[in-house]
Amino acid sequence: MPRKLRMQGLQAELSSVNALLQSAREMDDPVGEFQLEKRKVKIESELQTLVEHPENRASIALFFGGKPVLGSRGISAEFAGHMLENFQELVARKFAAAELGTLGGRGPIPMKQATDMMVTNLAKGSFGFVLDELSDQEEIDATALKVIVEEVVQTIEKVSSSNELDFEEVTEQLDPRLLISLKDFFVTLDSSEATIRLVDDLADISLDSMSVHRGRLRTEATSIDESDVTLDGVLVGFLPEHRKFEMLVEGQMLYGSVSKDATEQYSQLVARGENPERQTWKVRMKRRIVTPLNRPAREVNRLLEFLGLINA
Repeated sequence: MPRKLRMQGLQAELSSVNALLQSAREMDDPVGEFQLEKRKVKIESELQTLVEHPENRASIALFFGGKPVLGSRGISAEFAGHMLENFQELVARKFAAAELGTLGGRGPIPMKQATDMMVTNLAKGSFGFVLDELSDQEEIDATALKVIVEEVVQTIEKVSSSNELDFEEVTEQLDPRLLISLKDFFVTLDSSEATIRLVDDLADISLDSMSVHRGRLRTEATSIDESDVTLDGVLVGFLPEHRKFEMLVEGQMLYGSVSKDATEQYSQLVARGENPERQTWKVRMKRRIVTPLNRPAREVNRLLEFLGLINA
């Protein structure tokens, strides 16, 4: 279960215990006061543990509301199945793109098995599901899947945001197949007259019917044309930690994201004592022309691979 949900539950329980403790003191009930004090210490200890030891595996809760949901009693099986599948597809495509740098226009999603999450619980309150990454291995750092799930939640929030700049920012990270998955996600919600709340370890976002409809309109109206290009240019800047680059090509400054392979190539060059920057390279890039709703088209570049130095 997401840490944020567990903390919210414990904080609510602590508030209730404090109220009962105050009542026990006013009623001069030493036995009740002793038991409640023990419970309070236990809850505070659990909260402190959650703060000091964050979960390193992916975990998210999806809460649904609206027409397909009957309070906390039940949910349309067909709707629930579609939404879980849509969310899993979003995670799988985002994960594959992050690991491989690019996805084919069609066909099976690479590495999909690595992104499979399990329904481990029903979310209390409204009706929903808790999805967890299950593994027998102890993780020292956050898993790649955990990072991707949190990025997917951020993407969903920005696509449906009332702030147009949020949507413009996130379109730079989209590829055609991820856009299709987002469209399916919002169309299923909107056509079913449903709302959604997503809670992971960091975020807690709610999409009302207006936000859902806004996300649908944007994803349906946005187009992404993608092509591979080979360019010669001077590498001006490269940030391997953030996977960002700047390159001067025919007098024009290009910037954008960097694939995992290109980042590894850069790191290997630096490890050998070479300085890849301020040199002319032949590179392979993924170029996307993104045309959002009622906005001019924008060019987005992703550096995929260093093909070699070009002699001056």
